[in-house]
Amino acid sequence: MSSARVLFGVAALALLTGCFTTAADFRNDAETFILENEGLAEAVETTFTAATCQEPVDQDVGTTFTCDATDAEGRGWEFEIVITDSNEYEVNVSRFPADL
Repeated sequence: MSSARVLFGVAALALLTGCFTTAADFRNDAETFILENEGLAEAVETTFTAATCQEPVDQDVGTTFTCDATDAEGRGWEFEIVITDSNEYEVNVSRFPADL
């Protein structure tokens, strides 16, 4: 995996246009982002078949929550999500599969 791709995978920024009214909105959107975002899939050179995120404790800037995902090869990934604004968050790979 090239270093440029790893860097993007480590900090993929999700710029959102929706309005999040609950912490569950962040959780649901992060799950969808991991499963459907082509830029993330290209950066980490795989697609994801499942993603489950914890619900953040609040919607405050700086709040973090985690997501576990399974890629098309059945490998486990872990992401840390950081809320950066009322309608933005940052997706960071916090654990790559051991066999990468």
